[in-house]
Amino acid sequence: MGYDGPKVFLAPYGNDVARENFERTVLDGIDAHRIHDHSERTFESERVRLWGTKDSVAGSWRKIEPGDFLFFYRDGRYEQAAEVIATERNEPLGRDIWPNHGDDDPWICIIYLEEPVELDLDSSILHDLAGHDISYVMGFQTLNEMGVGGLRGRYGSIEELVYGDGDVGTDGPAQRSEIDVSADPEYEVPESVFDALHYPDDQLTDIVEQLNAALNAGKHVVFTGPPGTGKTEIARLTCEYLVEEHPEVFTGSQTTTATADWSTFETVGGYMPDEDGGDRLSFEAGQVLRCFKRDGRQQNDLLVIDEVNRADIDKAFGQLFTLLSGQSVQLPFKRDGTEITITPADELDAGSDPAATEYVVPESWRLLATMNSYDKTSLYEMSYAFMRRFSFIHVDAPVVPTDETAGGELVSTYADVWGLDVDEETARSVAKVWHVANTTIEDRKIGPAIVEDILAQVSEVPPTHRPRTLTHAIANHVFPQLEGVPRRERVVEALSRLDDVDSKRLERLGRDVLQVTLDGPS
Repeated sequence: MGYDGPKVFLAPYGNDVARENFERTVLDGIDAHRIHDHSERTFESERVRLWGTKDSVAGSWRKIEPGDFLFFYRDGRYEQAAEVIATERNEPLGRDIWPNHGDDDPWICIIYLEEPVELDLDSSILHDLAGHDISYVMGFQTLNEMGVGGLRGRYGSIEELVYGDGDVGTDGPAQRSEIDVSADPEYEVPESVFDALHYPDDQLTDIVEQLNAALNAGKHVVFTGPPGTGKTEIARLTCEYLVEEHPEVFTGSQTTTATADWSTFETVGGYMPDEDGGDRLSFEAGQVLRCFKRDGRQQNDLLVIDEVNRADIDKAFGQLFTLLSGQSVQLPFKRDGTEITITPADELDAGSDPAATEYVVPESWRLLATMNSYDKTSLYEMSYAFMRRFSFIHVDAPVVPTDETAGGELVSTYADVWGLDVDEETARSVAKVWHVANTTIEDRKIGPAIVEDILAQVSEVPPTHRPRTLTHAIANHVFPQLEGVPRRERVVEALSRLDDVDSKRLERLGRDVLQVTLDGPS
């Protein structure tokens, strides 16, 4: 669905050669006259700062726009950030500036930069916000929307993170030492917050009405619905709005993605070896507890858990069942010999300060989660005491008309919102794919975001190439949504019957990707 504001690109310089190049071309800069030998671009400064990438990662490089940021990474930290001025493809310049990359694979995708700013951001913060389970970055790449949204939620904006005065080295910028944990304001999230999203008819109005009602009732929220319907964007934008609208209550927001490997270690926390490398273990807070306290200071970070259905609910949430049902919790962990507890704000003794081992849950704190509607039974099996703390808001996919013309008009409407130039024939072809995907199996649908990916892949190819390209787009974007789905062969068979695809190729891809074999000729 996209987001406003600058994008972030991760640029590791892990070896000695890359480090030398970084110091020479980014920190020190290159004499402008040397750049002019290979480029007609003009510069105000006598020293030009620039970075480059190989042609093999040009796909990420092409997404860069002026005003975006490069975060430079080394040894577990994002040390520097630099704002992008411009880009150009210039092989002679790349070979001259970075000759140590050799003749076979030079850096030819140029990125011109402003003077870099010291960032000193621990990689675990960024990777956690982005849902990465890695400890390092492999190659130049785009930070995903979840990571950018998480940084914006925590620091206010990417610009504030880079140019602000706060200390971001461990747990974010300096926060207020006192938070009114008993405050719980009235919530009125306006529809305008979601202007970047598109929903037909009155669907957005219904979603926002349910959202405000849930927040004002003290509920946590689970957005359910088919993949690609904008659930994560709604949750993220809601948190950003609440943090901006109520700065006296909220200290920021965090976004994470659940995985099948999650346990209470990820959500609540657990024992970890001390950083000094000794044998002593100390308690480290997990994703949820970090919303309430960092560096001994009270926090109130809203939390978005994307695709919560991926986690084993019992294994991942454990003691949080009690917390989310409104009761205090004593954890099976100690810090300096004292038990660690989680206490709702309304159970805190009036006028008393929380203990060092006590995590206080503010009245206004909310958990917003997303999950595919196909997997909602995993939550519905929980106890009533747990369930009543949540409001389930369904974000459905639009109804795709059977009529080709009407379906094409619907797709064209979305294409206009996404800024894609799509002709009528392409719109009708994609509409037929969308209709088949959403009607062949009951309660199995795909949302507009997946259709956007399909359109982006087929919109610029000539008509003679459309059947082949549309076939590959189906395999790339629709088939992954059918993994593990019973009767998925029915969807593949119905798609293969469309006149707009390469039927034989689609059937072959169905066998390769989904292990589906169709009976008889298509």
